[in-house]
Amino acid sequence: MHGTIEKRKKAGWLALMVANTAIDLFLPTVVFALLAPTGLPVVIRLSLGGTLLAAKAIGGGLQTGAFRWRFAIVVTAVSTAVLIGCYLGGCADTTSMVASTVVAGLIIVGDLLRTRLRGNRTHPIDRFAVLVLAEVVAGIVLTSISGDARFVLARSSLYIAVAGIVILASAWTEHPFMRDALKPVAAKGDPLRAEGFDRTWLKSARFRLIYRFVTATLGAVLLADAVLRVVVIYSYSSDQAGESSLVSGLPLIVLIGLWLFINRTFVVPRAERLLDLEMTEASRISDADHELTAG
Repeated sequence: MHGTIEKRKKAGWLALMVANTAIDLFLPTVVFALLAPTGLPVVIRLSLGGTLLAAKAIGGGLQTGAFRWRFAIVVTAVSTAVLIGCYLGGCADTTSMVASTVVAGLIIVGDLLRTRLRGNRTHPIDRFAVLVLAEVVAGIVLTSISGDARFVLARSSLYIAVAGIVILASAWTEHPFMRDALKPVAAKGDPLRAEGFDRTWLKSARFRLIYRFVTATLGAVLLADAVLRVVVIYSYSSDQAGESSLVSGLPLIVLIGLWLFINRTFVVPRAERLLDLEMTEASRISDADHELTAG
């Protein structure tokens, strides 16, 4: 019974992770299509989709169970108001987009500073928030260069590339990205198993290699997608932004699917077996200690 419950929890976590990824991939395209009847310029519609995606990103992944709804809504509302307000006020498309991007960046920076200065650890700085901030800065540069819709779509490629570089670089640190991401799954909600995870990390070079490999391959997948996304985007004309936005997301679906299949089928189970061995050994030592104490 307990094993069934754990499997359901794990399946639920994976479902949320897939849903979270699907939203990241298709939200800008869905917003772009829904706003078609408004007659807004292509770049403005794409930018609105990007604003929603950025707000979702800094709110946190849905699978974390601690999504910051209020903060995400504030970022969305303010950035959207600035974008539409500037556009309706007669500003150029690029100027409106830059203004909205700057405002979003200021909100993010202000939130990061507020939590640090007040010593508030409830919402600590995470890697994803930092990546979003990097995307915001990159967006200012790109939108300042051109109002071409393909430049707007290319913003996501740069964001994905930055994420890939950061994740890939973490593979050689003491806290590879996937070590931290998969530890709660491996622990299955058991504090003793979480402690066993940390012990196995310290004891087993093979265990460390597995999580470094999973992290490095994820970083490589994101970098490959960033390149392919740009290639696909620029294989379409600027007037076909909607089609290129949808098609450019397909390589990531395929690459992530392969990455998940290979690692979940062949790689991660080896780490789970090493953790199980550590837990068995810890249980044996504990039982021996109890016997000695009783004797």
